Amino acid sequence: MPLTQRYIFRFWLPLALMWVMMALEQPVLAAVIARLPQPKEQLAAFGITFSLALLIEGPIIMLLTASTALARGRQSYRQLLRFTTFLAAGITLLHLTVGLTPAYLFLVDKLIGAPRQLLEPSRQTFLIMFPWSAVVAYRRLWQGVMIRYGRTDQVGLTMILRFVATAGTALAGAHFRFLAGAPLAGLSLTVGVTVGALVSYSYTRPIIKKELNQPEAPEERISLRYLLHFYWPLALTNVINFIGRPILAFGLSRGQLPLESLALWPVLGSLAFLFRSIGFAFQEVVVALAHRPNVRALRKFAWTGGSLAALSLGIMALTPLNALWYGRISGLPADLVAMAPLPTLFIALTALLAFTVALNRGLLVDARQTSALSTAVILNVVTLTLLMLLGLKSLSVAGVIIAAAAYSLAIVAENLYLGFRVRNLHSH
Repeated sequence: MPLTQRYIFRFWLPLALMWVMMALEQPVLAAVIARLPQPKEQLAAFGITFSLALLIEGPIIMLLTASTALARGRQSYRQLLRFTTFLAAGITLLHLTVGLTPAYLFLVDKLIGAPRQLLEPSRQTFLIMFPWSAVVAYRRLWQGVMIRYGRTDQVGLTMILRFVATAGTALAGAHFRFLAGAPLAGLSLTVGVTVGALVSYSYTRPIIKKELNQPEAPEERISLRYLLHFYWPLALTNVINFIGRPILAFGLSRGQLPLESLALWPVLGSLAFLFRSIGFAFQEVVVALAHRPNVRALRKFAWTGGSLAALSLGIMALTPLNALWYGRISGLPADLVAMAPLPTLFIALTALLAFTVALNRGLLVDARQTSALSTAVILNVVTLTLLMLLGLKSLSVAGVIIAAAAYSLAIVAENLYLGFRVRNLHSH
């Protein structure tokens, strides 16, 4: 039966809510930090810490996609669970090694070039977040199972509870002042993802006991070798993609107005993520539904949803909503609010690209052509690096403006390559 836009929307909406809840965490945390002592320094420290934490977390992000695609029965689920445990242990060890050794000083001071006053608050925040990646790994495994078996409503509820836990911890910390802004934000995120993982497991247990306790067809069983072959390009995709965050921090630190750019970027990024997040949710929709006959309907949904998201973000950049968001809601000082419109306008394009990239990635994952995803992200990071270096050398503007333009154009390059691979796939 052909897909309808209504069916796609109902399948996608709870997953979009999942991403929106994650996206809302960042502006809430930024607003709390902005109202605590030393707002510029603490916002900048949290931005650096979050970028590094996401880089460490990179290999586990695609467990959601892998679980959605491969969890078919008892053997495949147990293989995925063992694989998740292995990844979670390795990433936690890496996180602690970086945070407790001179490696952190090298990354933040020498490589990123952050102002010296940001080093200790950033390190403290990073160490508070050490359980974060492992907890997220299990949550994404279990949420993929829920998506695979059509429980997308439960995925949305899981993320609402996570958001409540994150925001509640941040607000309590702001009231009692038991931590500075950046460490408080790190603690709040850790509490939130832990609650999300526990709720995800409780929702997944009935599926594990029933559907995933049955033997799958022999052709649907997965060996460790097959899982590694399927997954490593997905993991590499996120690792390479998150390398772009320190590259952005490099540009923000070395452009004009470095402290202001570093302080504005987390708030700008959280706003862009809020609009882009609903597009990220579309990747699992495509993986789950691409086997149905009407892929054209998925493409139509991607372009419609992406265009509306980009238009909405563009309107925020060009109207008094800009001052409302950055000033009233986020609590930024007037000089940072005045810097915000142009980079916000540049980054609005990424809201559309989030949908089209998700569409192309989902179609390639469904075809088991995962290597194309990592190649596309390599192109993204190379483009980002070249444009950042070119902009810093030739333009006398704030680093945040160069970063926003380079970031958007790099995703354009990625999307063009993915679209080429999808067209080539269909031609065969």
